[in-house]
Amino acid sequence: MKNQMETFPGSRHFRLKQVTDGVYAAIAVPGTGSLANAAIIDLGDSTVVVDTFMSIEAAKDLQTAARGLTGKPVSYVINTHWHSDHTSGNQVFSPQAQIISTTAAREIMATVGKNRVIQQLSNLETLNQAIAELEERSKQETNAKLKEEMLWELASEREYIRMLPDFAYTLPTITFEQQMSICGSDRSVQLITYGGGHTQSDAFVYLPEEKTAIMGDLVLSKHHPVLTHANPQAWLHILEQVELLAIETIVPGHGEICSMRELYEVKQYLNDIHALVAKAVRTHTGIEELSVPKAYEDWHFTTYFQSNLKRVEQLLAEAAGEQ
Repeated sequence: MKNQMETFPGSRHFRLKQVTDGVYAAIAVPGTGSLANAAIIDLGDSTVVVDTFMSIEAAKDLQTAARGLTGKPVSYVINTHWHSDHTSGNQVFSPQAQIISTTAAREIMATVGKNRVIQQLSNLETLNQAIAELEERSKQETNAKLKEEMLWELASEREYIRMLPDFAYTLPTITFEQQMSICGSDRSVQLITYGGGHTQSDAFVYLPEEKTAIMGDLVLSKHHPVLTHANPQAWLHILEQVELLAIETIVPGHGEICSMRELYEVKQYLNDIHALVAKAVRTHTGIEELSVPKAYEDWHFTTYFQSNLKRVEQLLAEAAGEQ
């Protein structure tokens, strides 16, 4: 295994790390076209890739790494959810590989995701304007950590726009409702969904014998969870179900390879955000006055903190309106 890792140590988009025998994590390098993590699993007689990055170039490097590590072409690609940083590289693996997602995730990709790309292609000026505005804000930002994160975001957005003319939005070809297995000669994987939490439908990949899970964005390591399309209470329920599985090692959607500790940290974050917003609503305090709790000051994706607060505030308002 060591020699195989030396053959392809990674690319400018990601660093390869061996998780366990036959399982490799492709950890995204900030400021490149990867953005999210991916994984490669050698089943023995076939190869699985989990998530495909945000750019074609990053996905091509992932494809090269998978073949270099396993000696076989990729047979299966699993999309853990519909977000572009996990699915934009699908076209690189199609049609040779079967692309798999939950039924609900594919439906969202076929509608919301596809329409978003069509709009982006027809209105590149708006995207470029947004990048110019972010660049201007980054120049004025005095907080070094925030400035660095804004520069990473800028680089990723530019990479995405460069890719768009060659982008062919590629949908999953196989879907499942609750669980499916892919059985190989050396090891097998389980694809599991407990519904939607981070998005409307989230799946993860579980290797029971290896006690390993590739969790997509249900678990992030030292990154603010992104609540843009989230249902935090459902997310918490999903993580409680994951806790019942025998898992020791996690490949998160963002951040370094981690353990169940980071799953517990995500649960705490979701609870803390809810408590912060609920208190602000009770005391008629504007959520824009809330600052990042000390426990999360060193986490990445800091720019999502305010939008996370707004999402929870929106959900609380909707819940109150229903009562």
